[in-house]
Amino acid sequence: MKINLIFYAVLQETISEDPLLLEVKKDCTAEQVLELLAEKFPQAAPILKSTRLANEDEYVGKQTLLTDGAEYCLIPPVSGG
Repeated sequence: MKINLIFYAVLQETISEDPLLLEVKKDCTAEQVLELLAEKFPQAAPILKSTRLANEDEYVGKQTLLTDGAEYCLIPPVSGG
């Protein structure tokens, strides 16, 4: 199945400013996508450990099964000032 990923903040700099169409296996979880991205983009691995996926303005749990054709935002931790 295919999912669309949109990166925010530091992940735009380390992975891509453009959306990424990623092919994953059926029954793939949010956690598995983060692990796959960490393998594919080792420079982003440290930040991906604490990154969350969101779909339609709601965070997705680590064990949530992703939906074919859906769009997910990758939101790294942010600090305030």
